[in-house]
Amino acid sequence: MEKLEVLLIVLVTAAAGLALSMFILALSVAPNESPLNVIAELMTGGFAPNLTILIPLSSLLFLFTLLASVVGIIYFLVLPEMKNYVSGTGTGKDAASVVMKTLKPDERKVVGVLDAHGGTYLQKYITKEAGLSRLKTHRVIAALSERGIVRAEKRGNTNEVSLVEWFHDGMHQQ
Repeated sequence: MEKLEVLLIVLVTAAAGLALSMFILALSVAPNESPLNVIAELMTGGFAPNLTILIPLSSLLFLFTLLASVVGIIYFLVLPEMKNYVSGTGTGKDAASVVMKTLKPDERKVVGVLDAHGGTYLQKYITKEAGLSRLKTHRVIAALSERGIVRAEKRGNTNEVSLVEWFHDGMHQQ
């Protein structure tokens, strides 16, 4: 239900933005008249020839509002599980299972290898066991590190990669 509420808020905001742009257009066209009368006249009678610059301006404002709405909808409908995956409100199991659902196949391989070795392993061995190239392993670990799922520390000519505690504990509660 929360997703629908957010979607509704985004759409109402977009409609309000469109109404505001029309109101501003009406005020700029005829500052001495009622904005509602001007809007009604524009809707029914068309645009006056002296409004050539205002039409593209209001169209750009409308398109910007529409674009912002689409981005908001995509964010809240496509990426909802990433929103609060580290929040303290859920158990470690809940957070870990949500994060596992969002991992790409190569990221799951790396996490699986780390989990099989107690949560800590050297990167050069992860490369071999996961069946990835050195570059691909490096990129996957960098992405996981950036998202707060693993920590990498330099050990000689390789890295020691560890699952963060909340994630590792959450995986074992499943």
